[in-house]
Amino acid sequence: MSSRKVQLGVAAALCTTVLGFSLAYIVGEQAQSAQAALVAANDPALEGLISDARELQKVGKWSEANRALTSLASDGHPAAMYHLARSYKYGWGVDPNLETTRKWLMQAVRYDFAYRGETAYEIGRLYQKAEGENCDAIAVAWFNKALSWGFEKAHVQLAHHFRYGSGVKPSTKRALYHYEKAAIAGYPTSTIQYAQWLLRGGTGVLVDDEKAQYWGRQAAIGLTKKANGGSSSAAKTLGRLYRDGVFVRRDFAEAERWFRRSSRLGDSGGMHELAVLMLRERDENAGADEALGWLRMAAELGHGGAVTGLGRLHLKRAHGLSDVEAVGLFEKGVALRHPGSMEELARLLAEGRLVTKDPTRAYELAQEGAKLGHKGAKALLSELETKIQSSSAQFSKS
Repeated sequence: MSSRKVQLGVAAALCTTVLGFSLAYIVGEQAQSAQAALVAANDPALEGLISDARELQKVGKWSEANRALTSLASDGHPAAMYHLARSYKYGWGVDPNLETTRKWLMQAVRYDFAYRGETAYEIGRLYQKAEGENCDAIAVAWFNKALSWGFEKAHVQLAHHFRYGSGVKPSTKRALYHYEKAAIAGYPTSTIQYAQWLLRGGTGVLVDDEKAQYWGRQAAIGLTKKANGGSSSAAKTLGRLYRDGVFVRRDFAEAERWFRRSSRLGDSGGMHELAVLMLRERDENAGADEALGWLRMAAELGHGGAVTGLGRLHLKRAHGLSDVEAVGLFEKGVALRHPGSMEELARLLAEGRLVTKDPTRAYELAQEGAKLGHKGAKALLSELETKIQSSSAQFSKS
């Protein structure tokens, strides 16, 4: 799950101001009183109209589809609300608007209909990605509600929340429970995370190689099926497995094949992985132009790791690149909240290389990167603090 948070307009503020209301609504205190006044959500006569709108989406006739869905949603039909919300989430024929997405989802979830569990899950994902003191707690509550309405994919998110203590008290036992449920339900990316945890062990987790290998193989089968079906994320994860030789035999050619598939499907992470693999495993100049092309494309799509990686290549003047462009790339990486860029730019500012020396900002960037858990930023922060202490001691003596 991405660590990046986004501003969700009014919803971000709601994470702090209406937590009590949101949780009460989720457990049904608000929904029960509203339900009696709502029209039947599963009207067979509407299924054809909504199906027609979905077919229009599939062939790229976004405007026509959205007009039909908006009309149906405005008349109080929850399935139309759900599909219209997804249009606003992904920008299908409209400008992406997460607040409008949330509005339609919150209306749809009041109905007892086929997509109620998915709707609760999507609301949880919105709050999960929003800024605000209680957003993660609200997300967890929605994921639990999604489970109660039969949407098992919520196990994937709950495993992460309990493992890392996001919005809940950390619980290895509950994290493992949700990981295993997600694995049984057939979500391969989460299953890989579960298998890797069992393989490596950790606090409260005993190494179980046999179980890890079983779930790892099952996940690889599932990922292959999803990747062949057009999932860029699954193809990217498969590439990583073949690159690292985890649960499958190490095969760089196979890794490159899956990364390339992911890249062609538009996944910026796949583009980044492909570029890094090509630059690392091939001769110094073989394929460098293609690799740099993929890296630039990923950077343009806002992939923080690609932006940082490209900046580092410029800084080293690798492949004939100019170091002058490194600073701009690191600034972009910082804006994307990538800790690697924070470290690199902090070092330049501390040294006065390519930029005007600025020890204060260098320290702030190193501190920010360290808070995000970046080892390089932590090491740099320690270096800068040592220098500050040394300077203070010398000043005191003078």
